[in-house]
Amino acid sequence: MTDNNCSGHSPTTERETALALPRQIGMRCIAALVILAQPGQTWAERPGTAPMQDKTHCESHTPRVDRRDFVCSLIASGTTQRFRFTARFAGSHDDTAASLTPTLEGRPLACEKGSKTNLSGEEEGDAALECRFSITGAAGAELSLRVNLAWYHARYTDFEVGPE
Repeated sequence: MTDNNCSGHSPTTERETALALPRQIGMRCIAALVILAQPGQTWAERPGTAPMQDKTHCESHTPRVDRRDFVCSLIASGTTQRFRFTARFAGSHDDTAASLTPTLEGRPLACEKGSKTNLSGEEEGDAALECRFSITGAAGAELSLRVNLAWYHARYTDFEVGPE
């Protein structure tokens, strides 16, 4: 069983978990638990899991509280297709910084004109990063989109990826 409480102790009841949190877990771990472990939700319902529309499927991994890595499977149609990856944040203010770095099939992916891949304190409240891009490939070919997201002084809320 995975130890999701970052304390080395695995509480067996919700009450024991609630009592153990303030004593045993630092604020960074609490933030990670809030983001990653919403009780009663299936994996597909959790924030940060892309909808399964148009055969786009993503998985995410959180190596640190202020970083998230996404791996998305895009299915080519045999013609040029346009996509958009959007990551949203709340609580942005004058010292917020965030960046979005995409790759496609292991190579750097250039986002189209009008995309916003960096934040540096210019937005207050809700903010978003966005990469618009195009793919081409043989019909049915599966292409791997990887996106590295990093932020400072904001709260990641969700993401979306899909065709334009």
